[in-house]
Amino acid sequence: MINRVVLVGRVANDSELTYSRDGLAISAFSLALGRPGSSEFLPIVMFRRLAEATSKYLHKGRLVGIEGRIASRSYETTEGEKRRVIEVIADRLRFLDPPLVLGEEEQRKAPPRGAAES
Repeated sequence: MINRVVLVGRVANDSELTYSRDGLAISAFSLALGRPGSSEFLPIVMFRRLAEATSKYLHKGRLVGIEGRIASRSYETTEGEKRRVIEVIADRLRFLDPPLVLGEEEQRKAPPRGAAES
């Protein structure tokens, strides 16, 4: 049986990097697929060096291509409810939009001109 998926979409949130008890790097984010107003969001998980790289260079809004496999897992919430999640375990990522120009990221994070800073 073949379990392979290729997706193209925009990163819906900045990647979160965590480490397992064994020191395994794990990165997770959501990928928006579809059109504005009618998008589907899929959880994407990456491991090891790819996880560490995505935590540095993958930011909300970037257009990316993801290749990997679909997996499901079950877990229990703090309230004791059992939940099941389906996610994509990615083993390849390709940036599909142009790279950020030096300083562009700081400009994106800065408040617009004329906006009050708190």
